[in-house]
Amino acid sequence: MQLSKVRFVALAICLLLPLAALTATANVLVNPGFEFGLNGWTVFGNAFVETAEGDQFVPYEGNALVSMYGLFSGGLSVSGIFQEFPTSRNTEWSMSCKTRHWSGDALTGDQASGGNWMVQKLAFFDGNGNEVGGVESIVLDGSFATDTWFDNASIIGVAPNRTASVQVLVLFLQPLADGGAGHVDNVFAFTNDPVPADERTWGEIKALYR
Repeated sequence: MQLSKVRFVALAICLLLPLAALTATANVLVNPGFEFGLNGWTVFGNAFVETAEGDQFVPYEGNALVSMYGLFSGGLSVSGIFQEFPTSRNTEWSMSCKTRHWSGDALTGDQASGGNWMVQKLAFFDGNGNEVGGVESIVLDGSFATDTWFDNASIIGVAPNRTASVQVLVLFLQPLADGGAGHVDNVFAFTNDPVPADERTWGEIKALYR
């Protein structure tokens, strides 16, 4: 009888482990695949939701993606999207995203040669809005094959001293006036620490992801 109880407990633990892992890596982002437009995201520069259309706009998943391009201002311009969350010192965050560019409007060159490029970035801020740390990686430039979705490796950042918030960003950087647009879909971010809800920022759309 005692052995049966032990087996039952062991089985229960095995069944719960996948659920625990799922909880620890739940996506904290609202509307990460842009199926509800840009709800939940802060946007600046040229970043727009596009729905599936021909060979140009081919979402990684679902029916929508975000297309970004430069401001053609003659100097360095930055377009992007982000979501912001409260966080604290020593909290670990991770993010990743999928990226693509269409052969009919492709990026050319790379960062080293002055071409356009895209990055995924975790940026940490203090209570006064000053950036106190961050980590980023290039997720698209002219060296990437066209008409192909790239499953970019995750970046991981640990919040430094004085951190009060973190931004999860995808950015398009245009140093000159080169053309080309980059597409992003399925942005993913998680932390092992609980993220406080902010109904004022997330709004009703948050209910769809609970």
